[in-house]
Amino acid sequence: MNRNKIIFSISFIVVLGLSYFLINNYIDNQYTNRLPAVPNLSETSIPFQKHITNVNAKTLNKPTVSNLGELGMVYHANNYFEEAEACYLLAIERAPKEWIWSYYLGCLKRELSDSVNAIEYFSNVLEIQPNLYLAQYYKGEAYKQIGETAKFEEILRSLSGMDKKYFVLNETKRTSYFPLPVYARLELAKLYASSGKVKLAENQLKTLISNEISFGPAYRQLSIIYAEKGDKELSKYYSDRSKDLVDYTSPADPLLDKLSYHSRTENYLLKQIEDAIRTSNLPWALELVDFSLKNDPESKYIVSKAIRLYISMDMARRAIPYLDKHMEAFKDDYGEIIDVGVGLSNSGLKNAAKKYFLLAEKSKNEKPETKSRLAGMFFDRLGMKEKGLELMNELLEQYPNDPAVIGGATFLSLQTGDVVKANKYLSRLKKLDSKNPRINIFNGIIAKNAGDTKGAITYYKRAFKDTPDQAFIINYISDYYRNNKMWVELARLYETSLKFSPNNPHMQEAYGTFLINCPDKKIRNPKQAKEFSQRALINYRSDVQTQVAAGQSLAMSYFQLNERGKALYYINKTIRVAKDARFPREHIASLEDMSREFQRIMNSNL
Repeated sequence: MNRNKIIFSISFIVVLGLSYFLINNYIDNQYTNRLPAVPNLSETSIPFQKHITNVNAKTLNKPTVSNLGELGMVYHANNYFEEAEACYLLAIERAPKEWIWSYYLGCLKRELSDSVNAIEYFSNVLEIQPNLYLAQYYKGEAYKQIGETAKFEEILRSLSGMDKKYFVLNETKRTSYFPLPVYARLELAKLYASSGKVKLAENQLKTLISNEISFGPAYRQLSIIYAEKGDKELSKYYSDRSKDLVDYTSPADPLLDKLSYHSRTENYLLKQIEDAIRTSNLPWALELVDFSLKNDPESKYIVSKAIRLYISMDMARRAIPYLDKHMEAFKDDYGEIIDVGVGLSNSGLKNAAKKYFLLAEKSKNEKPETKSRLAGMFFDRLGMKEKGLELMNELLEQYPNDPAVIGGATFLSLQTGDVVKANKYLSRLKKLDSKNPRINIFNGIIAKNAGDTKGAITYYKRAFKDTPDQAFIINYISDYYRNNKMWVELARLYETSLKFSPNNPHMQEAYGTFLINCPDKKIRNPKQAKEFSQRALINYRSDVQTQVAAGQSLAMSYFQLNERGKALYYINKTIRVAKDARFPREHIASLEDMSREFQRIMNSNL
């Protein structure tokens, strides 16, 4: 009896297991039979062909929800939208409560401007996950596209009123981004402006930039509003302010970022890398570059992007394994070769830079002016003096009457200290092109080297009128004015330079610092000093030295304007930046002294 029970139990288990297997196999077949056929991949890269074939095979073997969804992501990230949609729909059918696939399908429909279906899928997401606010934002955008502006406004009002602390991104390598309510307020302002509520839009944007001083799109929108009102001065002001800043065109979306890991398409990956660099998300750009090099190593444009990023992040040595491939791929692209060569030179990799400059020299199609600059690079950047002079002599033989070449020869002679030859070439340049703006520069250099300060300043002032963006000219004139206590003239110099180059962070910082520290107290202007120091501080082109100097002047400006809390905030922030950048101890100590003095005065007024 016991034996029969055992046999029955075993048989029951076997039958149950077999039934389970057959049922599961039948269900799996319902999904594998509906998988999209792999499209013709003959014109795609080998890495992509291997990747999509492997993921497709894995899904055919085991069509789980995650495998179906992953295959959809692969198609999505490589612009096979029909196939992606089919896979996402199968994943949704198999697990209706897993909102992620509805989210990706909603994003796909959004890319295709299919707003009606985008609304449907984002609504599905929000039924399951009501706190997924990006889905709500995208749903609002879709309502706008189909003309449902009342629903769009309702969503924007809801999002813009939320505390931004709920929008800190944890699962991302992005370090530079704005929270979603900032974008909601921007879109709300645009909606007000388009419906004729211009004053409401203006107030909304001014409130926004008072809270988010580095949000470039808000300044740009204000510029548009004032242009439409006919106020050219304010329009230009806000346009200039917007150009100081990064253009954050859309909210950061960690879920969409994950698509990048499924892409093997050069154009898609390059776009993601460029977006990460443009928005100052360098750690994320670095990860994308490393991923792209691994998965599409034959793309010369990805190699180029990687080398340039490594150089910009002071990691130029990581570029060395890719330099030979890069030079071979771009040997006929003079601009690319020179740009990378200069970057390598700036990074101290002189031997690598030498190879690039020698390759650039072989170019047959460049203008004499371009080759003339190359001669100066050999001389100045690589210390290859004989090579620089040899190339310049060849150019002089080929183009004896070209003003650009004669100008290059003049400058090279000044670099070598051969004033006689420099004057000979300068005389020839005056005959060939008497209005050439470099003439005053060369005369200024010659006078300066001869110790003729008054002569040098006369020529440099003339040169400044023609080329007000030359840093060494501005520095020489500003030092002259400062040493001679010519404060009014120095103020005009800064103002003129900023009219020509309004987004130059070094000039913004210099002017802000001057306005808060000028020995002539009549010229001091803490309000203007605050503005220019703030602009320099948040300007995306600012290096760390500029940021620290601007931060100190900004703190002083706030203090003089009796905004003591902000003064303390910015001086302490500046101290942190200086410490992170390993500024000299004496400099940090002086900043800390300032912070203590601010705190002491604040405490004494309590």
